[in-house]
Amino acid sequence: MHDFIRRITLWLRLLFNPGTGRRRAGDRLVVAPVPVEWAGPVPMPLPAHRSPYGLPEHFDGAATIAVRPYVTAHEQRRRRRELAMAALGMDMPGAYWIHGVEVA
Repeated sequence: MHDFIRRITLWLRLLFNPGTGRRRAGDRLVVAPVPVEWAGPVPMPLPAHRSPYGLPEHFDGAATIAVRPYVTAHEQRRRRRELAMAALGMDMPGAYWIHGVEVA
C-alpha cells in the first residue's frame, strides 16, 4: 500500500469538500418564450370520448350461461387425472367416454 495516509486524506477531502461547479458551468437551461398567438393552422379537436360502459345496450342475464371458471378448472384437472391413470392401465371411476371413444 503506497501512501495509505495520502489516499485516505484525498478520499476524505473529495467526500467532504464542496464541489467546484466546473462540470455544470456550461450547461444552462434555455427557456423558449411562449408564443402570444398560435402560428399555424387551427388544430382539429379530438373526437368525443366514448366509454364502453355508457353504451345504451342492455344485456339479458338469463340469455347467457354463467360459467364459473373454478368449476371448469376442477373438471379439467379431474379429466386429466383420469386420462393419465387410463394411460397407466389403472381404472378410475369417472367418464366412460374419452375423446369420443367408449372405454370400459
